[in-house]
Amino acid sequence: EDITRYLDLVAVSIGSDIVPIIDENRILAYYGLQELNTSPCTGLESIIDLTDLSSKEIQINDIVFKIGPRINAAGRIDTGKTAVELLTTTDRDFALQIGNSIDGMNSYRKEIDHNITEEAIAQIEADENLKNAYSTVVFSPNWHKGVVGIVASRLTESYYRPTIVLTENNGLVVGSARSVEGFDLYSAVTACGDLLESFGGHTYAAGLTMKKENLEPFRQRFEEYVRANITEDQRRPVIRIDTEIMIKEI
Repeated sequence: EDITRYLDLVAVSIGSDIVPIIDENRILAYYGLQELNTSPCTGLESIIDLTDLSSKEIQINDIVFKIGPRINAAGRIDTGKTAVELLTTTDRDFALQIGNSIDGMNSYRKEIDHNITEEAIAQIEADENLKNAYSTVVFSPNWHKGVVGIVASRLTESYYRPTIVLTENNGLVVGSARSVEGFDLYSAVTACGDLLESFGGHTYAAGLTMKKENLEPFRQRFEEYVRANITEDQRRPVIRIDTEIMIKEI
């Protein structure tokens, strides 16, 4: 009874973080969606109203594409504190006020995300070496650091290779990296560690910071590592097939 009321937040976490919905996660998501549909917390209720979800049964896809991105937009564009305030308040008027603010941030996030992606693609297409490389490392001092991770994911989908999108912040070059199926991105970044001020992450995603003068040496070494270690299979998009069935079995 004490914790059931928090299952709406659990379902939102599971959906937003794109984790496998199996085993205990499936149970938590199932009951979390029930809570989200019947007794959401005040903050989530404001987002549900803003996204016109109040008249339908909310599914995981609604969390992935409508609820989650709005909560994340606060941290990407302004500060995560705004989202915390939204999810902890019991004041409906205050929740609607923050909800409207976050909704605006999400619209702005989509706009700059689109613009930066277009600029990054133009950068790649204008450079024959970059276009034919085994990796993508793009940089602009004017890009918003809150969305470079999203842009890296989009470029990975477009070109299907390990990708790093960098911008400038407080005199340093900072950015996010994304990988392809089976390629250990973290090992690739670690191999360039002496050129970095700091970095962290895992097999498929990483964040990194470097001095401006190390950008070109990093770009070259990262490309060399990827070229030497990636397999031909890892350079082709993967389609996951669970099993084969006959037409008559459908």
